[in-house]
Amino acid sequence: MKNIDKSKLVLVHDADDRIVDQPLETKEIGYYRDSWNRFKKNKASLVAFVIIVIIFFFVLVGPHMKVYKLPKDNPTEALRFGNLTPKIPGFDRIDGLNGTKKLTRGKRFLTHMYHSEFGESIILSGFPEELKQDPNHPDYANVTELTVKVDYYRYQNYIMSYMPESYYGIIDSNASGGLYQDPLGPVRKTRTKEEFEDLMKRNVIIDILDIKSSPNPQDPDNPFYQYEVRENQFMAALQQSPEDTYFWFGTTNSGKDLFTELWKGARVSILMAVTVLVINSTIGLTLGSIIGYYGGIVDLIFDRFVEIISSIPFLVVLTLLTLRFGSATWVIVIAFTATGWIGSYGTGRMQFYRFKNREYVLAARTLGASDGRIMFKHIFPNTLGYIVTGYALAIPSFVFTEASYSFLGIINYAETTSVGMLLRQGQATMAAHPHLLIFPALYIAILMIAFNLFGNGLRDAFNPSLRGAE
Repeated sequence: MKNIDKSKLVLVHDADDRIVDQPLETKEIGYYRDSWNRFKKNKASLVAFVIIVIIFFFVLVGPHMKVYKLPKDNPTEALRFGNLTPKIPGFDRIDGLNGTKKLTRGKRFLTHMYHSEFGESIILSGFPEELKQDPNHPDYANVTELTVKVDYYRYQNYIMSYMPESYYGIIDSNASGGLYQDPLGPVRKTRTKEEFEDLMKRNVIIDILDIKSSPNPQDPDNPFYQYEVRENQFMAALQQSPEDTYFWFGTTNSGKDLFTELWKGARVSILMAVTVLVINSTIGLTLGSIIGYYGGIVDLIFDRFVEIISSIPFLVVLTLLTLRFGSATWVIVIAFTATGWIGSYGTGRMQFYRFKNREYVLAARTLGASDGRIMFKHIFPNTLGYIVTGYALAIPSFVFTEASYSFLGIINYAETTSVGMLLRQGQATMAAHPHLLIFPALYIAILMIAFNLFGNGLRDAFNPSLRGAE
Protein backbone atom coordinates (compact mmCIF):
# COMPACT_ATOMS: atom_id res chain seq x y z
CA MET A 1 0.00 0.00 0.00
CA LYS A 2 2.95 2.35 0.70
CA ASN A 3 4.31 1.98 -2.85
CA ILE A 4 1.09 3.11 -4.58
CA ASP A 5 1.48 6.30 -6.55
CA LYS A 6 -0.95 8.79 -5.03
CA SER A 7 -1.22 10.65 -8.32
CA LYS A 8 -3.08 7.68 -9.72
CA LEU A 9 -5.84 7.95 -7.08
CA VAL A 10 -8.63 10.02 -8.54
CA LEU A 11 -12.20 10.70 -7.33
CA VAL A 12 -15.03 9.07 -9.21
CA HIS A 13 -17.18 12.16 -8.69
CA ASP A 14 -16.11 15.74 -8.94
CA ALA A 15 -15.47 17.55 -5.73
CA ASP A 16 -18.50 19.73 -6.31
CA ASP A 17 -20.86 16.76 -6.83
CA ARG A 18 -23.31 16.05 -3.96
CA ILE A 19 -24.01 12.40 -3.15
CA VAL A 20 -27.43 11.68 -1.55
CA ASP A 21 -29.49 8.56 -0.87
CA GLN A 22 -32.15 7.61 -3.36
CA PRO A 23 -35.69 8.47 -2.14
CA LEU A 24 -37.96 5.55 -1.18
CA GLU A 25 -40.44 4.71 -3.91
CA THR A 26 -42.86 2.83 -1.63
CA LYS A 27 -45.25 4.42 0.85
CA GLU A 28 -44.82 3.92 4.55
CA ILE A 29 -47.18 1.28 5.97
CA GLY A 30 -48.50 1.88 9.45
CA TYR A 31 -48.98 -0.73 12.14
CA TYR A 32 -52.72 -1.19 11.63
CA ARG A 33 -52.44 -1.15 7.84
CA ASP A 34 -49.81 -3.85 8.01
CA SER A 35 -52.02 -5.85 10.39
CA TRP A 36 -54.91 -5.66 7.94
CA ASN A 37 -52.68 -6.81 5.06
CA ARG A 38 -51.60 -9.87 7.06
CA PHE A 39 -55.17 -10.61 8.11
CA LYS A 40 -56.36 -10.60 4.48
CA LYS A 41 -53.83 -13.28 3.59
CA ASN A 42 -55.39 -15.66 6.11
CA LYS A 43 -58.24 -17.03 3.99
CA ALA A 44 -59.85 -19.07 6.78
CA SER A 45 -60.02 -16.06 9.09
CA LEU A 46 -61.34 -13.86 6.30
CA VAL A 47 -64.16 -16.34 5.56
CA ALA A 48 -64.90 -16.57 9.28
CA PHE A 49 -65.11 -12.78 9.44
CA VAL A 50 -67.64 -12.75 6.58
CA ILE A 51 -69.70 -15.41 8.38
CA ILE A 52 -69.66 -13.34 11.58
CA VAL A 53 -70.82 -10.28 9.66
CA ILE A 54 -73.69 -12.31 8.18
CA ILE A 55 -74.64 -13.60 11.63
CA PHE A 56 -74.66 -10.08 13.05
CA PHE A 57 -76.78 -8.93 10.11
CA PHE A 58 -79.42 -11.56 10.88
CA VAL A 59 -79.19 -10.75 14.59
CA LEU A 60 -80.13 -7.14 13.79
CA VAL A 61 -82.55 -7.69 10.91
CA GLY A 62 -83.69 -11.32 11.29
CA PRO A 63 -86.46 -10.77 13.88
CA HIS A 64 -88.11 -8.28 11.49
CA MET A 65 -87.76 -10.20 8.22
CA LYS A 66 -90.81 -12.44 8.71
CA VAL A 67 -93.87 -10.73 10.15
CA TYR A 68 -96.14 -13.19 11.94
CA LYS A 69 -98.63 -11.98 14.51
CA LEU A 70 -99.65 -15.25 16.08
CA PRO A 71 -102.48 -15.12 18.64
CA LYS A 72 -101.14 -14.61 22.15
CA ASP A 73 -104.44 -14.72 24.03
CA ASN A 74 -105.68 -17.92 22.43
CA PRO A 75 -103.25 -20.82 23.01
CA THR A 76 -105.50 -23.26 21.17
CA GLU A 77 -105.33 -21.13 18.03
CA ALA A 78 -101.52 -20.99 18.25
CA LEU A 79 -101.38 -24.81 18.31
CA ARG A 80 -102.53 -24.77 14.70
CA PHE A 81 -99.03 -23.68 13.76
CA GLY A 82 -97.21 -25.89 16.25
CA ASN A 83 -94.19 -27.90 15.06
CA LEU A 84 -94.63 -27.11 11.36
CA THR A 85 -91.70 -28.33 9.29
CA PRO A 86 -89.33 -25.96 7.45
CA LYS A 87 -90.66 -24.69 4.14
CA ILE A 88 -88.41 -22.51 1.98
CA PRO A 89 -89.39 -21.16 -1.47
CA GLY A 90 -87.25 -22.70 -4.20
CA PHE A 91 -86.55 -25.93 -2.28
CA ASP A 92 -89.73 -27.74 -3.33
CA ARG A 93 -87.85 -30.91 -4.27
CA ILE A 94 -85.81 -31.24 -1.08
CA ASP A 95 -87.54 -33.21 1.65
CA GLY A 96 -87.28 -31.50 5.00
CA LEU A 97 -87.21 -28.03 3.44
CA ASN A 98 -90.44 -28.15 1.41
CA GLY A 99 -93.02 -28.54 4.16
CA THR A 100 -93.36 -32.30 3.76
CA LYS A 101 -92.92 -34.94 6.43
CA LYS A 102 -93.09 -38.71 6.82
CA LEU A 103 -95.62 -39.83 9.41
CA THR A 104 -96.63 -43.17 10.87
CA ARG A 105 -100.31 -43.03 11.74
CA GLY A 106 -103.26 -45.34 12.12
CA LYS A 107 -104.54 -46.94 8.93
CA ARG A 108 -108.12 -46.09 9.85
CA PHE A 109 -107.42 -42.39 10.17
CA LEU A 110 -105.24 -42.15 7.04
CA THR A 111 -107.83 -44.01 4.98
CA HIS A 112 -110.59 -41.69 6.13
CA MET A 113 -108.44 -38.62 5.46
CA TYR A 114 -107.47 -39.77 1.97
CA HIS A 115 -111.08 -40.39 0.95
CA SER A 116 -112.41 -37.29 2.68
CA GLU A 117 -113.15 -34.31 0.49
CA PHE A 118 -111.31 -32.20 3.06
CA GLY A 119 -108.16 -34.33 2.99
CA GLU A 120 -107.55 -34.28 -0.72
CA SER A 121 -103.88 -34.04 -1.78
CA ILE A 122 -102.60 -34.09 1.82
CA ILE A 123 -101.00 -37.54 1.40
CA LEU A 124 -98.27 -37.21 -1.21
CA SER A 125 -96.86 -40.74 -1.31
CA GLY A 126 -96.74 -44.01 0.57
CA PHE A 127 -100.47 -44.67 0.65
CA PRO A 128 -101.23 -48.14 -0.83
CA GLU A 129 -103.00 -48.24 -4.18
CA GLU A 130 -105.35 -50.94 -2.87
CA LEU A 131 -106.64 -48.65 -0.12
CA LYS A 132 -107.09 -45.86 -2.63
CA GLN A 133 -109.51 -48.02 -4.54
CA ASP A 134 -111.12 -49.84 -1.61
CA PRO A 135 -110.88 -48.47 1.98
CA ASN A 136 -111.73 -51.95 3.28
CA HIS A 137 -109.35 -53.94 1.09
CA PRO A 138 -108.87 -57.42 2.62
CA ASP A 139 -105.09 -57.40 2.12
CA TYR A 140 -104.84 -54.65 4.75
CA ALA A 141 -107.39 -56.03 7.19
CA ASN A 142 -104.72 -56.75 9.82
CA VAL A 143 -102.65 -53.60 9.20
CA THR A 144 -103.03 -50.98 11.92
CA GLU A 145 -100.44 -48.35 10.93
CA LEU A 146 -99.06 -46.88 7.72
CA THR A 147 -96.09 -44.64 6.96
CA VAL A 148 -96.86 -41.92 4.44
CA LYS A 149 -95.41 -38.66 3.20
CA VAL A 150 -97.72 -35.70 3.71
CA ASP A 151 -97.91 -31.99 3.09
CA TYR A 152 -97.52 -31.20 6.78
CA TYR A 153 -98.96 -27.69 6.54
CA ARG A 154 -102.23 -28.98 5.08
CA TYR A 155 -102.14 -32.00 7.36
CA GLN A 156 -101.96 -29.77 10.42
CA ASN A 157 -104.77 -27.67 9.01
CA TYR A 158 -106.88 -30.80 8.54
CA ILE A 159 -106.50 -32.27 12.01
CA MET A 160 -107.06 -28.93 13.73
CA SER A 161 -109.95 -27.79 11.52
CA TYR A 162 -111.80 -30.95 10.63
CA MET A 163 -111.27 -34.19 12.48
CA PRO A 164 -114.31 -36.46 12.64
CA GLU A 165 -115.68 -36.98 16.12
CA SER A 166 -115.30 -40.74 15.84
CA TYR A 167 -111.56 -40.34 15.29
CA TYR A 168 -110.71 -38.43 18.47
CA GLY A 169 -107.33 -39.32 19.93
CA ILE A 170 -106.13 -41.41 16.98
CA ILE A 171 -103.43 -38.92 15.95
CA ASP A 172 -101.92 -37.43 19.08
CA SER A 173 -102.89 -37.40 22.71
CA ASN A 174 -102.89 -33.59 22.72
CA ALA A 175 -104.98 -33.18 19.57
CA SER A 176 -108.23 -31.44 20.33
CA GLY A 177 -110.05 -32.97 17.34
CA GLY A 178 -113.54 -32.20 16.18
CA LEU A 179 -114.88 -28.92 14.95
CA TYR A 180 -112.84 -26.17 16.56
CA GLN A 181 -115.03 -23.54 18.24
CA ASP A 182 -113.53 -20.15 18.97
CA PRO A 183 -114.69 -19.01 22.45
CA LEU A 184 -114.68 -15.42 21.24
CA GLY A 185 -117.17 -16.29 18.53
CA PRO A 186 -116.18 -17.29 14.98
CA VAL A 187 -116.46 -15.11 11.94
CA ARG A 188 -118.71 -17.11 9.64
CA LYS A 189 -118.16 -17.01 5.91
CA THR A 190 -120.03 -19.28 3.51
CA ARG A 191 -117.83 -20.99 0.94
CA THR A 192 -118.59 -23.40 -1.82
CA LYS A 193 -116.60 -26.58 -2.22
CA GLU A 194 -114.46 -25.00 -4.95
CA GLU A 195 -113.66 -21.99 -2.76
CA PHE A 196 -112.86 -24.28 0.14
CA GLU A 197 -110.44 -26.33 -1.98
CA ASP A 198 -108.79 -23.12 -3.16
CA LEU A 199 -108.20 -22.06 0.44
CA MET A 200 -106.67 -25.46 1.21
CA LYS A 201 -104.34 -25.23 -1.80
CA ARG A 202 -103.17 -21.81 -0.63
CA ASN A 203 -102.39 -23.17 2.85
CA VAL A 204 -104.80 -20.67 4.42
CA ILE A 205 -105.58 -21.80 7.94
CA ILE A 206 -109.35 -22.14 8.28
CA ASP A 207 -112.00 -23.62 10.56
CA ILE A 208 -114.83 -25.70 9.17
CA LEU A 209 -117.82 -24.58 11.21
CA ASP A 210 -120.71 -26.16 9.38
CA ILE A 211 -121.46 -28.07 6.19
CA LYS A 212 -124.77 -27.80 4.42
CA SER A 213 -125.86 -29.90 1.47
CA SER A 214 -128.70 -29.51 -0.98
CA PRO A 215 -129.91 -31.96 -3.66
CA ASN A 216 -128.48 -31.74 -7.11
CA PRO A 217 -131.20 -32.72 -9.60
CA GLN A 218 -128.68 -33.18 -12.39
CA ASP A 219 -126.34 -35.40 -10.35
CA PRO A 220 -128.01 -36.99 -7.29
CA ASP A 221 -124.75 -38.66 -6.19
CA ASN A 222 -122.96 -35.28 -5.90
CA PRO A 223 -125.12 -32.80 -3.97
CA PHE A 224 -124.32 -29.14 -3.64
CA TYR A 225 -122.23 -28.23 -0.58
CA GLN A 226 -121.79 -25.03 1.32
CA TYR A 227 -119.02 -24.71 3.87
CA GLU A 228 -119.16 -22.19 6.67
CA VAL A 229 -115.52 -21.49 7.48
CA ARG A 230 -113.55 -19.06 9.59
CA GLU A 231 -110.39 -17.77 7.97
CA ASN A 232 -107.48 -17.07 10.28
CA GLN A 233 -107.60 -13.48 11.46
CA PHE A 234 -103.95 -12.52 11.15
CA MET A 235 -103.77 -13.97 7.65
CA ALA A 236 -106.70 -11.83 6.54
CA ALA A 237 -105.45 -8.75 8.38
CA LEU A 238 -101.95 -8.88 6.87
CA GLN A 239 -103.23 -9.93 3.46
CA GLN A 240 -100.26 -12.27 3.13
CA SER A 241 -99.68 -14.11 -0.11
CA PRO A 242 -99.27 -17.90 -0.09
CA GLU A 243 -95.47 -17.52 -0.22
CA ASP A 244 -95.54 -15.52 2.99
CA THR A 245 -97.11 -18.41 4.86
CA TYR A 246 -93.82 -20.31 4.57
CA PHE A 247 -91.89 -20.84 7.80
CA TRP A 248 -88.23 -21.05 6.76
CA PHE A 249 -87.06 -22.91 9.88
CA GLY A 250 -90.46 -24.32 10.81
CA THR A 251 -92.33 -23.43 13.98
CA THR A 252 -91.94 -24.18 17.68
CA ASN A 253 -94.33 -26.31 19.70
CA SER A 254 -96.18 -23.14 20.71
CA GLY A 255 -96.71 -22.06 17.09
CA LYS A 256 -94.02 -19.36 16.87
CA ASP A 257 -91.80 -18.92 13.84
CA LEU A 258 -88.48 -20.60 14.67
CA PHE A 259 -86.52 -18.35 12.29
CA THR A 260 -87.72 -15.25 14.14
CA GLU A 261 -87.32 -16.80 17.58
CA LEU A 262 -83.78 -17.99 16.85
CA TRP A 263 -82.55 -14.53 15.89
CA LYS A 264 -84.38 -12.98 18.83
CA GLY A 265 -82.53 -15.35 21.15
CA ALA A 266 -79.25 -14.72 19.33
CA ARG A 267 -79.74 -10.96 19.70
CA VAL A 268 -80.27 -11.28 23.45
CA SER A 269 -77.23 -13.50 23.98
CA ILE A 270 -74.88 -11.43 21.78
CA LEU A 271 -75.94 -8.11 23.31
CA MET A 272 -75.37 -9.58 26.75
CA ALA A 273 -72.02 -10.99 25.60
CA VAL A 274 -70.85 -7.59 24.33
CA THR A 275 -72.01 -5.91 27.55
CA VAL A 276 -70.18 -8.46 29.70
CA LEU A 277 -67.08 -8.17 27.50
CA VAL A 278 -66.95 -4.37 27.80
CA ILE A 279 -67.37 -4.45 31.59
CA ASN A 280 -64.87 -7.27 32.13
CA SER A 281 -62.25 -5.77 29.80
CA THR A 282 -62.57 -2.29 31.28
CA ILE A 283 -62.15 -3.50 34.85
CA GLY A 284 -59.74 -6.37 34.27
CA LEU A 285 -57.43 -4.82 31.70
CA THR A 286 -57.13 -1.52 33.58
CA LEU A 287 -56.24 -3.22 36.87
CA GLY A 288 -54.02 -5.81 35.18
CA SER A 289 -51.96 -3.28 33.26
CA ILE A 290 -51.36 -1.10 36.32
CA ILE A 291 -50.53 -4.00 38.63
CA GLY A 292 -48.34 -5.70 36.03
CA TYR A 293 -46.38 -2.56 35.19
CA TYR A 294 -45.67 -1.35 38.71
CA GLY A 295 -45.60 -4.70 40.55
CA GLY A 296 -44.13 -4.72 44.05
CA ILE A 297 -46.12 -5.03 47.24
CA VAL A 298 -49.32 -3.88 45.52
CA ASP A 299 -49.03 -6.80 43.12
CA LEU A 300 -48.62 -9.29 45.97
CA ILE A 301 -51.61 -7.96 47.94
CA PHE A 302 -53.93 -7.70 44.96
CA ASP A 303 -52.91 -11.12 43.70
CA ARG A 304 -54.12 -12.68 46.97
CA PHE A 305 -57.43 -10.84 46.59
CA VAL A 306 -57.84 -12.19 43.06
CA GLU A 307 -57.17 -15.73 44.29
CA ILE A 308 -59.99 -15.39 46.82
CA ILE A 309 -62.44 -14.10 44.20
CA SER A 310 -61.48 -16.75 41.65
CA SER A 311 -61.99 -19.56 44.18
CA ILE A 312 -65.73 -18.80 44.30
CA PRO A 313 -67.49 -21.18 41.83
CA PHE A 314 -69.33 -19.37 39.09
CA LEU A 315 -72.24 -21.78 39.28
CA VAL A 316 -72.78 -20.86 42.93
CA VAL A 317 -72.83 -17.14 42.10
CA LEU A 318 -75.22 -17.67 39.19
CA THR A 319 -77.57 -19.92 41.17
CA LEU A 320 -77.76 -17.61 44.20
CA LEU A 321 -78.43 -14.53 42.08
CA THR A 322 -81.11 -16.21 39.97
CA LEU A 323 -82.82 -17.65 43.05
CA ARG A 324 -82.88 -14.25 44.74
CA PHE A 325 -83.53 -11.88 41.81
CA GLY A 326 -84.79 -14.14 39.02
CA SER A 327 -83.38 -14.52 35.51
CA ALA A 328 -83.58 -10.92 34.34
CA THR A 329 -80.89 -9.87 31.89
CA TRP A 330 -79.20 -7.53 34.39
CA VAL A 331 -78.93 -10.41 36.87
CA ILE A 332 -77.18 -12.60 34.30
CA VAL A 333 -74.81 -9.75 33.39
CA ILE A 334 -73.87 -9.25 37.04
CA ALA A 335 -73.31 -12.99 37.49
CA PHE A 336 -70.94 -13.14 34.52
CA THR A 337 -69.02 -10.01 35.55
CA ALA A 338 -68.71 -10.87 39.25
CA THR A 339 -65.74 -13.13 38.52
CA GLY A 340 -65.44 -12.75 34.74
CA TRP A 341 -63.04 -9.79 34.89
CA ILE A 342 -60.33 -12.01 36.39
CA GLY A 343 -59.45 -13.44 32.97
CA SER A 344 -58.84 -9.98 31.50
CA TYR A 345 -56.92 -9.00 34.61
CA GLY A 346 -54.63 -12.02 34.30
CA THR A 347 -53.95 -11.40 30.61
CA GLY A 348 -53.16 -7.70 31.11
CA ARG A 349 -50.97 -8.32 34.18
CA MET A 350 -48.98 -11.09 32.51
CA GLN A 351 -48.36 -9.19 29.28
CA PHE A 352 -47.37 -5.89 30.93
CA TYR A 353 -45.11 -7.73 33.39
CA ARG A 354 -43.53 -9.55 30.45
CA PHE A 355 -42.71 -6.49 28.32
CA LYS A 356 -41.98 -3.80 30.91
CA ASN A 357 -38.22 -4.62 31.07
CA ARG A 358 -37.61 -5.05 27.33
CA GLU A 359 -34.82 -3.03 25.69
CA TYR A 360 -37.13 -0.67 23.80
CA VAL A 361 -38.99 0.09 27.05
CA LEU A 362 -35.73 0.84 28.85
CA ALA A 363 -34.65 3.05 25.93
CA ALA A 364 -37.92 4.98 26.06
CA ARG A 365 -37.63 5.40 29.82
CA THR A 366 -34.01 6.63 29.37
CA LEU A 367 -35.18 9.23 26.87
CA GLY A 368 -37.63 10.55 29.46
CA ALA A 369 -40.92 8.96 28.31
CA SER A 370 -43.64 8.98 30.94
CA ASP A 371 -45.16 5.81 32.38
CA GLY A 372 -48.41 6.45 30.55
CA ARG A 373 -46.67 6.81 27.20
CA ILE A 374 -44.59 3.68 27.80
CA MET A 375 -47.65 1.65 28.78
CA PHE A 376 -49.91 2.65 25.89
CA LYS A 377 -47.40 3.50 23.15
CA HIS A 378 -44.77 0.78 23.57
CA ILE A 379 -46.17 -2.08 25.69
CA PHE A 380 -49.85 -2.11 24.74
CA PRO A 381 -49.33 -2.68 20.94
CA ASN A 382 -47.19 -5.73 21.75
CA THR A 383 -49.93 -7.20 23.95
CA LEU A 384 -52.77 -6.30 21.59
CA GLY A 385 -52.60 -9.58 19.68
CA TYR A 386 -53.14 -11.67 22.81
CA ILE A 387 -55.82 -9.35 24.17
CA VAL A 388 -57.80 -9.17 20.92
CA THR A 389 -57.66 -12.94 20.53
CA GLY A 390 -58.95 -13.43 24.04
CA TYR A 391 -61.78 -10.96 23.47
CA ALA A 392 -62.72 -12.55 20.14
CA LEU A 393 -63.11 -15.88 21.93
CA ALA A 394 -64.96 -14.32 24.87
CA ILE A 395 -68.15 -13.65 22.87
CA PRO A 396 -68.75 -17.25 21.70
CA SER A 397 -67.67 -18.51 25.12
CA PHE A 398 -70.38 -16.42 26.77
CA VAL A 399 -72.99 -17.47 24.18
CA PHE A 400 -72.13 -21.14 24.68
CA THR A 401 -72.12 -20.87 28.49
CA GLU A 402 -75.40 -18.94 28.60
CA ALA A 403 -76.99 -21.43 26.20
CA SER A 404 -75.74 -24.34 28.32
CA TYR A 405 -77.26 -22.98 31.53
CA SER A 406 -80.48 -22.07 29.72
CA PHE A 407 -80.59 -25.60 28.32
CA LEU A 408 -80.19 -27.01 31.82
CA GLY A 409 -82.93 -24.71 33.16
CA ILE A 410 -80.68 -22.75 35.53
CA ILE A 411 -81.28 -19.61 33.48
CA ASN A 412 -84.96 -19.39 32.68
CA TYR A 413 -86.08 -16.08 31.20
CA ALA A 414 -89.68 -15.14 31.85
CA GLU A 415 -90.44 -13.17 28.69
CA THR A 416 -87.23 -13.49 26.67
CA THR A 417 -86.33 -16.24 24.24
CA SER A 418 -82.78 -17.57 24.28
CA VAL A 419 -80.99 -20.08 22.10
CA GLY A 420 -80.53 -22.38 25.09
CA MET A 421 -84.27 -22.45 25.71
CA LEU A 422 -84.85 -23.33 22.04
CA LEU A 423 -82.32 -26.15 22.37
CA ARG A 424 -84.10 -27.46 25.44
CA GLN A 425 -87.46 -27.43 23.68
CA GLY A 426 -85.95 -29.09 20.62
CA GLN A 427 -84.25 -31.80 22.69
CA ALA A 428 -87.58 -32.76 24.24
CA THR A 429 -89.18 -33.38 20.83
CA MET A 430 -86.18 -34.12 18.59
CA ALA A 431 -87.43 -37.59 17.63
CA ALA A 432 -90.70 -36.27 16.16
CA HIS A 433 -89.60 -32.75 15.18
CA PRO A 434 -85.80 -32.67 14.63
CA HIS A 435 -85.82 -29.21 13.06
CA LEU A 436 -86.43 -27.67 16.50
CA LEU A 437 -82.98 -28.90 17.57
CA ILE A 438 -81.04 -28.79 14.31
CA PHE A 439 -81.25 -25.06 13.54
CA PRO A 440 -80.34 -23.73 17.04
CA ALA A 441 -77.51 -26.28 17.27
CA LEU A 442 -76.17 -25.26 13.85
CA TYR A 443 -76.19 -21.62 14.92
CA ILE A 444 -74.14 -22.37 18.04
CA ALA A 445 -71.67 -24.57 16.11
CA ILE A 446 -71.14 -22.06 13.27
CA LEU A 447 -70.74 -19.19 15.73
CA MET A 448 -68.11 -21.04 17.78
CA ILE A 449 -66.07 -22.16 14.74
CA ALA A 450 -66.21 -18.75 13.04
CA PHE A 451 -65.09 -16.83 16.13
CA ASN A 452 -62.25 -19.29 16.81
CA LEU A 453 -60.88 -18.93 13.28
CA PHE A 454 -61.41 -15.16 13.41
CA GLY A 455 -59.58 -14.92 16.74
CA ASN A 456 -56.59 -16.89 15.41
CA GLY A 457 -56.36 -14.55 12.42
CA LEU A 458 -56.46 -11.47 14.65
CA ARG A 459 -53.75 -12.90 16.90
CA ASP A 460 -51.35 -13.29 13.97
CA ALA A 461 -52.33 -9.97 12.39
CA PHE A 462 -51.69 -7.89 15.52
CA ASN A 463 -48.41 -9.59 16.41
CA PRO A 464 -45.74 -6.83 16.00
CA SER A 465 -42.96 -9.39 15.63
CA LEU A 466 -44.50 -10.44 12.30
CA ARG A 467 -44.63 -6.91 10.93
CA GLY A 468 -43.36 -6.85 7.38
CA ALA A 469 -43.16 -10.65 7.23
CA GLU A 470 -44.69 -12.42 4.26
